[in-house]
Amino acid sequence: MAGLRNVYISFVFIASGGLLFGYIIGLNSNVVTTGQLLCADSFVGTAGTLTSVGYKQCYQFSALEKGFFSSLNLIGATISSLVCFRFADSLGRKLEVQIGAVLYVLGASIAALSPVLWGIYVGFTVYGLGIGFAMHAAPVFIAEIAPAEVRGTLVSGKEAVVVLGIFLGFFFGFVFSSIDTYGWRCSTMVSVVFASVMAIGITFIPQSPRFLVLQAARSRTLLGAQNSQMEEARLALKFFRCATDVQEVEEELQTMFDDASASLGTEVEGPLDTFKYPRPLVIGCGIVFLQQVTGQPSVLYFATNIFKSAGFGSSAALSSVGIGFVKLLATLFTVWRVDQYGRRPLLFAGISMMGLALIVLGVAFTFQTCKAPDTSVANCDDSDLELPGAWAGATVAALMVYVSGYQVGFGPIAWLLISEVFPLKVRGAALSLAAIVNFSSNIIMTLTQQVLQDAIGASGTFFGYFAMILVSLCFVWGIVPETKGKTLEQIEVDLIGGRGARQVSLHRVEA
Repeated sequence: MAGLRNVYISFVFIASGGLLFGYIIGLNSNVVTTGQLLCADSFVGTAGTLTSVGYKQCYQFSALEKGFFSSLNLIGATISSLVCFRFADSLGRKLEVQIGAVLYVLGASIAALSPVLWGIYVGFTVYGLGIGFAMHAAPVFIAEIAPAEVRGTLVSGKEAVVVLGIFLGFFFGFVFSSIDTYGWRCSTMVSVVFASVMAIGITFIPQSPRFLVLQAARSRTLLGAQNSQMEEARLALKFFRCATDVQEVEEELQTMFDDASASLGTEVEGPLDTFKYPRPLVIGCGIVFLQQVTGQPSVLYFATNIFKSAGFGSSAALSSVGIGFVKLLATLFTVWRVDQYGRRPLLFAGISMMGLALIVLGVAFTFQTCKAPDTSVANCDDSDLELPGAWAGATVAALMVYVSGYQVGFGPIAWLLISEVFPLKVRGAALSLAAIVNFSSNIIMTLTQQVLQDAIGASGTFFGYFAMILVSLCFVWGIVPETKGKTLEQIEVDLIGGRGARQVSLHRVEA
């Protein structure tokens, strides 16, 4: 093969959907903040309502309303993941990315340009629909175009792109933060530029050859359609391999076709066939569920107070940049080493780091006190909570270890595994189920964070997450396979046995 230049170029545009997902995560804290969407403390006047019109308005949100607003993107992503479950294997990977890019542009534009609050809600929800399509397509598209020896690096590299997006969200939020009331609109419009580049770039990238081969295998009774699809797949594979050796391309293409034909068998398949493969489904949905319920969306909720108690003051930007930098370094380590160390060792290492950090946080927060005299911790304002000096420093270190552990293990590896373990026949629908589990569990964790903390306290919350860490270690040890260095077809045979074993196709493809 002449090289993988075109695979890397394609990765940039496919993974841009992850960058835009991360961007809105980083930007959110600069949108839902006083002086921007929310009224400043010094604001005098009437706050805007859901239907009041005007660009100079600010709004007053309750804690629940803040949580709901921050979850709009995830709600939209969950809805579009449901659409992907039904239609992903009809749309194809490339069209999904294109739909995601259009929804990003449309959603960001609606939110930034809307003079009414309900329009802003609609805009961020539409943006979330784009997240669902783009994040569903990206891991499977990347996995299907990459050779086995670099597949882990590229699919986990998507997580590094998400972290880069978070950085950019923090950065542009800061850049426009000096523009009262309007600043969040400017930083939201920046994502329109990124999404437009994504939409233009993806038009020049061919469809996934494995997807085209699957479509050809489904059209085996229609010889003309099959030949057309196989020719398109042949050209796509030549593009992604930068190939001049026709024989090498033909051998890989024929292998894909034989495996697709064997996977399909004689049955008429559909999205519900996903449930015929319980082991891959348990692996994929289980890993993304545990990714969320071990505290990933919630531990960072405490980040600002942890930095305050350690003497860093009230600067949210400082804590955000520090955490973002650590996340990026840890993610780059995984991207660099995942195809050398394998998936299971990195999961064990990362989850163990998270568990150690949660123990320290759980113990530390038992010593939390309130500055206000004669006030219990339960009745104390967040701004008055503090930790003893030694424990304050320990919690900062623990927070960094937790973030690093997540990015070494669950962060990149979960999305990598769900791109690998599902059979080709149901890959689109099955991955959408895993995405639904991921986004919906993230929503639940985000919305119940304050309720859980009020019920069992901060310390109890951390120890509860630690209990799920133990479940996660058992799950990885007993359920999760090692997929390092294997082709997608080999993984399919390993996980579903004879049902996916490759047979000699009765429909050989003419070169």
